[in-house]
Amino acid sequence: MKLAAFLLLFCLGGTLFSIDVDTIMDRSDRISHPVNLRGAFTMTLTSRNGDTRTVKVEAFQKKTSEVRENRLFLFTFPPSVKGTGLLVHSYLNEEEDLMWIYLPAVGKVKRVNLSSSGGGYFMGSDFTYADLITTSRDEMNYRLLGEESLDGDLCYKVEISGKTRDLQRKYGYAKEVHFIRKSDFVAKRVIFYDMAGDLLKIFYIDKTAELGEYRYPSHVRMENEQTGHTSEIIFSDLQATADISDRYFTQRYLQNR
Repeated sequence: MKLAAFLLLFCLGGTLFSIDVDTIMDRSDRISHPVNLRGAFTMTLTSRNGDTRTVKVEAFQKKTSEVRENRLFLFTFPPSVKGTGLLVHSYLNEEEDLMWIYLPAVGKVKRVNLSSSGGGYFMGSDFTYADLITTSRDEMNYRLLGEESLDGDLCYKVEISGKTRDLQRKYGYAKEVHFIRKSDFVAKRVIFYDMAGDLLKIFYIDKTAELGEYRYPSHVRMENEQTGHTSEIIFSDLQATADISDRYFTQRYLQNR
């Protein structure tokens, strides 16, 4: 009986002191989310039949407070989209997320209506406009499904879904399943399910860059399992800079840079 009691306590102790899903997400966010980030990326779009198109972009990101993040994307190639810019203000509270696009042919900044365009695809890629918005943790449910090995790395398997059906529609997915490496809390893969609960697309993180204390995805792929379309992004010149001027994240700069 004493041995049985000891084994029971040992098992219970392992359960009580095992890591919880909030800690996993906190540590994963911390290691992969610099306060300031700038760089460039090349995005290659490949259709089911093998046709490809390449887009080049300069990118800037800044966390301005505990509840706000700004992003700016400036397109440099091909000539047909050169000069186009996209500005995003994401809020981690009840404030409305904001997005604007500048089209050189029009010469004006236009507000993007996220309520109607959030599920639309960004520049013909497999990333939606909603994918460019930082998700509020308060709006999501998190569930630790267990552990699974991916390419020899043992990962935590975490299911994430909007707390309500409306929030799921806002972000465009019924649920996501994240695979986060146990050794360093770096994400390796994300599986997305559409609003009907069917497999939609898979996000692969093939490489990460060491930026001081951070590990940022530097080579990623999004594969749409329903259309056969793929978007591959390779980053270059990544810098977790000390500061980026707030003027970069204004409509004035978007139009007059």
